[in-house]
Amino acid sequence: MKNIAALSSLLLLGATSVSAVPVTERQVQAPTEFDVTKFSANTIPHGTGAFISFDVAIPNTSVSTTCSYSDQSSVGSLPSVSMRPCDNPAVEWQFHQDPSQPGTEGDFRVVVTYAYDGAKKVGGFHEWPATDFPLEQYGAAFATSYRGAPDFVITNLS
Repeated sequence: MKNIAALSSLLLLGATSVSAVPVTERQVQAPTEFDVTKFSANTIPHGTGAFISFDVAIPNTSVSTTCSYSDQSSVGSLPSVSMRPCDNPAVEWQFHQDPSQPGTEGDFRVVVTYAYDGAKKVGGFHEWPATDFPLEQYGAAFATSYRGAPDFVITNLS
């Protein structure tokens, strides 16, 4: 019984000398790529409206989301889409065609950003030549449709 009392006293004595050590915050690494799949973009022939949609997955995170836009007013050409959230609001995106240079049509570009670890944000873009978005004739009407690869990786993140 004396041994138990002595051990209890030592434990209690030791417990009173424990000091708090600050826990360091875990640094979350910035992603190095965005995996984009199912990219599609088109306007409606014989009507008004545009649709742009794609999925984004960020490797080494649980983030996988759909980004989409539609309107009922575009005729023939795809609209510029200002920065907007995807289904997961930590991911935002925008779409536009760069200004044309003499003798050429401007490239199309999608920009994707991801907010992580509080206030940190990383973003990148993918661009296509205008030839991937041909203006096609459907009888008396015209429409623009994306004709490139639906899956790509954005690696120019900063």
